Amino acid sequence: MKVSSYKYVIIILSILQISTLITLNGQRNEALRFFPPNWWTGFENDSLEILIYSPDDIHSLNSKASDGIEILNKTSFKNARYASLLIRISPGFNQEHIEISVNGKKYKYPISIRNTFKGQPVTQNDVMYLITPDRFANGNAKNDQVEGMRDAQFGREHPFGRHGGDIDGINSHLDYLKNLGITSLWISPLLENDQPHDSYHGYAITDHYNIDPRFGTNEEYKALIEKTHTMKMSMVKDMVYNHFGTEHFLFKDLPDSSFFNFHKDHENGYLQTNYRATTVMDPHRSKEDYTKFQDGWFVRSMPDVNQRNLHMARYLIQNSIWLIETFKIDAFRIDTYIYPDQPFMAKLAQSITREYPWFYMFGETWVHGQPVQAYFTENFKYSPNSHLDAVTDFQMNYAFNEALHQQQGWIEGVSKIYYALAADYLYENPEKLVTFLDNHDMARFAGSMNKNLDKIKVGLAWLATMRGIPCVYYGTEIGMSETENHGLIREDFPGGWSSDTIDAFAGERNAFQDSVFTYLKKLLDWRSTSKAISGNLLQFIPENGVYTYFRYKDDDVVMVIANTTDKQQDHSLDRYKEIWKSGSTGTDIFSQDKIKGNMISLKPMSCRIIEMD
Repeated sequence: MKVSSYKYVIIILSILQISTLITLNGQRNEALRFFPPNWWTGFENDSLEILIYSPDDIHSLNSKASDGIEILNKTSFKNARYASLLIRISPGFNQEHIEISVNGKKYKYPISIRNTFKGQPVTQNDVMYLITPDRFANGNAKNDQVEGMRDAQFGREHPFGRHGGDIDGINSHLDYLKNLGITSLWISPLLENDQPHDSYHGYAITDHYNIDPRFGTNEEYKALIEKTHTMKMSMVKDMVYNHFGTEHFLFKDLPDSSFFNFHKDHENGYLQTNYRATTVMDPHRSKEDYTKFQDGWFVRSMPDVNQRNLHMARYLIQNSIWLIETFKIDAFRIDTYIYPDQPFMAKLAQSITREYPWFYMFGETWVHGQPVQAYFTENFKYSPNSHLDAVTDFQMNYAFNEALHQQQGWIEGVSKIYYALAADYLYENPEKLVTFLDNHDMARFAGSMNKNLDKIKVGLAWLATMRGIPCVYYGTEIGMSETENHGLIREDFPGGWSSDTIDAFAGERNAFQDSVFTYLKKLLDWRSTSKAISGNLLQFIPENGVYTYFRYKDDDVVMVIANTTDKQQDHSLDRYKEIWKSGSTGTDIFSQDKIKGNMISLKPMSCRIIEMD
């Protein structure tokens, strides 16, 4: 059958899917389930495939062709419990469902008219906030432990166990985040992780269509997003395409072995990745090294997905669109972005932006070197177009930390920030990069600074004024400081549990915590009113440990000047005359001191932010 002129999407029908279907006679069949559980008309891509899983072998699969529905193809798999159906839904289709017959039984597959919406696009005007939901706040103790879930390790004394944080806890503290100056929430994966251990982090997904019941429900997640939107805050969903959890139904009962990357010469098909992203672009690479990177497993409990399998690729793309359409999500953060098949990742981004042109996507690129990081961004000159808006700016993160730990040298210390920015020519839109001081996989910033308040303030000042979209890891605003391992750096936020004796949400903070919080809040309050912060950036080569850059837009000009040495310096402003004109004056946003003349006083390890009058 000739279908080249048709655009197609794939629906994967599975008996192991979460949503129950209603039979034509009105009876529930708890066994039969679809992926996705429903669909819409009105997409640019107007086709759908249906992958079916049944506890019994599938002998027959049919769908009744009707006005607006065309049957394009049927597929069988090595595992006879699976089959697939490809259909096309015309824009004029106006029924509430289509009929699908599996082994002679008829079912209704819901289809509704799409209500086109435009979310709240993420821009460099935003301040993002990253939450590990299990460790932020426990709003509903009743869902702490759910009967039948595999991970039985619960209790705050277990660093890698479940602690009870949930969607309700986040919802209860949106006012706190709004007051801090947060405008965008990035929450680590909330989808079901029914793994036997370490399930709290969310990155080993076992169900792509349902929220983990220990976090809440689909309806609670939907309500959370609705509330953030009313508060003018956007929602970033953490997505994982590289791997599943070992308890995912597609892995436990394979349609065929090509859905995942198995390695025949290794025990149980397991080969661990070498974590070397350079093999993607290295012109001298070993084929073995490249295969091990791309097709090796991240860890043994996370099977590596083969996105080159057409059915798996469609399953992932359709799931992404279903999530956006169902929950009204505004952006994706893509976990382990560099590890999946890159042509698939480009197709994924194209498929999403085709339906949602305003949608923002950024990928995790934990790599070393600007060229390696830039390779994965949109329209990079020396790589296939990824169509990806941005990546996590690890190079700037390294530069921030080195600038606060080392004295300036030709390339050392604060010079690292200068060189990191000088490499922005590699990016089409460097202002879309996501900048950060720490995250859920790294030692906490305050801890890595040995809780040195001066260094912490300089880092926060850079984060809030640098080009890009700043991201604050939960607890950074109160100087949470664990550094040892994943379980500990993902600390419980004080006040998130009813048994906590101190509630930082309510302002119960010690002197150190309050100093960090007060500084960041004032910084973000100012940032929300600054026009310059979304404008251009002009930097000057650091001298004697002093690093200066300007943000400017129209007549709004801001000078950011940092002294990274342990000595006070009186610094001449004459060097900046191309933007700080002779006779210019300005106001320090913190002290409100007036800056006049050509000299500025800089305390040891400090940063001043000056608004030009």
